[in-house]
Amino acid sequence: MPVSNHNWVCFDCRFVTRQPKTARRVPKCAECGSECYCLGYKVEIPKKSDSRGWRSLRTESRKRHLAWSDRQAVRRVREAHAAERRIAHLRSLGPNKARGKIIAELKEKIHA
Repeated sequence: MPVSNHNWVCFDCRFVTRQPKTARRVPKCAECGSECYCLGYKVEIPKKSDSRGWRSLRTESRKRHLAWSDRQAVRRVREAHAAERRIAHLRSLGPNKARGKIIAELKEKIHA
């Protein structure tokens, strides 16, 4: 299966470059040298002269990023609560060497 190229943009310069999804580095803007922002391969890129299009693209990208951040925060809290419930359950079973190790690992996971 061929590798998809992703669109990377610099919103300030309206610079666009395409790189494979598997690229290991974040491309730099050829004009200002700052790191580019990945939009994926399905997002339509406006013309360089379309200031309204670029403004709306930046707004939509910011909204998507904030929504993703919120989902990640919720996921982390749910995982921490699940670990706390598991610790409480293991403690209710009584002391055991293996359980103590599992509890220590779960505590580390919560605080990481």
